[in-house]
Amino acid sequence: MRRPPRAFLFVFSLIASAWVGGVAHAETVYYFSVLNQRSPMLTAEYWNPILAYVSKKAGVDLRLKMGKTAPETTALTMRGEAQFAYTNHLFLPDRVKLGWRVLARPDTDGIRGQIVVLAGSAITRLEDLEGQQVAFPSAEAFAGYQVPMDALLRRRIEVKAVFAGNQEGAMGQLKVGKVAAAGVNEDVMAAFSAREKFPYRVLWSSEKFMDLPVMVSPTVPAAVADAVARAFVGMRSDPEGKRILAEGAALLRLDRPVGFLPSDDRDYANCREFYRNSLVK
Repeated sequence: MRRPPRAFLFVFSLIASAWVGGVAHAETVYYFSVLNQRSPMLTAEYWNPILAYVSKKAGVDLRLKMGKTAPETTALTMRGEAQFAYTNHLFLPDRVKLGWRVLARPDTDGIRGQIVVLAGSAITRLEDLEGQQVAFPSAEAFAGYQVPMDALLRRRIEVKAVFAGNQEGAMGQLKVGKVAAAGVNEDVMAAFSAREKFPYRVLWSSEKFMDLPVMVSPTVPAAVADAVARAFVGMRSDPEGKRILAEGAALLRLDRPVGFLPSDDRDYANCREFYRNSLVK
């Protein structure tokens, strides 16, 4: 067999060396779980372009992975089927022990849990919900269930919880009049209302917590985690990243594109404190 020209071998060696030095870790697939706030289809439409961008910039292979409901997504994340996650479900005391850490957070002023009713509802006080059906995303949902249910329990108000699977599922139950109220994430509710032209009224609102963070498993090498964090944070100042964020904002009917800021576990101290003191079991 004829031996390849020496010049060809030299050029191939340079290309291979550059690939190995730059993105060798892209051989490993890392799964990124996203908490079920919206339907899986809408979530994928929003997150897949972001993950493709981060994969390219960080030199890793990030792929979206979700369960059908928020509890399923949290369960697969805790089983190690995802190595990165967009979630605030890992701040419970027993889950903190798993060693996940915060890498970045959305560029928002925080989130609130709310209990909302139809704009024309006769319900004007939390006490009016006694014995009524109230929709929640799931028993795992932080802003949509844990926070509002804690508020109800502290007032000794008993409601009949109806779990809808995700945030917008609970909002849909309220929209069609199947429940008297819904527990929601303030920002997801506002975007859903704008997209669906659905007027509502806030019955109760919590203190602010930081928005859902991007987190990483302790199984991921530090260099890979740092590269992913830099890519998320860099989206806000990169033309391609800004375009992707703008298209995502238009898709969800957000007030503005939402990029990512550097963050760490200290930003979520009040979230962990809530879980330690919550009446919700």
